[in-house]
Parts: sequence; structure tokens; C-alpha cells
Amino acid sequence: MAAQAVQRESPCAMMRREAKSARREIMRLRNESSRLESEIAHLKGQPDPNEKAIAALEQRLASMKAQVEQDELSLDTLEQVISENC
Repeated sequence: MAAQAVQRESPCAMMRREAKSARREIMRLRNESSRLESEIAHLKGQPDPNEKAIAALEQRLASMKAQVEQDELSLDTLEQVISENC
């Protein structure tokens, strides 16, 4: 059995990879938030809107927006570390 050389990722490369991943996740959450906003607007436009469904979607949307805000703060911090050290 041949031993394979283990390639190690530099700290800067790892942080850049994590930042790229965080940007993708933030974009995914923003797209999902937009979709939920459209769905909520559609439900509210119905003649007899399902208030429970709307409330559940609004709660999910608020949670998602809070997650985006938190992720953006973390990404900003990570990008500062990268710019100062890499």
C-alpha cells in the first residue's frame, strides 16, 4: 500500500475558502428570504388568508434575516483578518 503525501492547506487559503463558502451561504439565505417574502405576499393576497401559515413563514423569514446579519458580521471579521494577515 503506497502512502500518499498529505497536502496541508495554508491558514490564509483556509480562511479564503471559508470566506467564499460564507458568501455562498449568505447569498443562498438572501435568495430564500426573497422567495419567502413573495410567498407571504401571495398568501396575504388570498381572499381568506391562512394566518397561521403566514405567521409561521414570517417567523421563519425573521430567523433567516437574523442569520444573514450574523453571517455578514462574521464574514466581515474574517475578511478583516485575511486583509491584515495574508
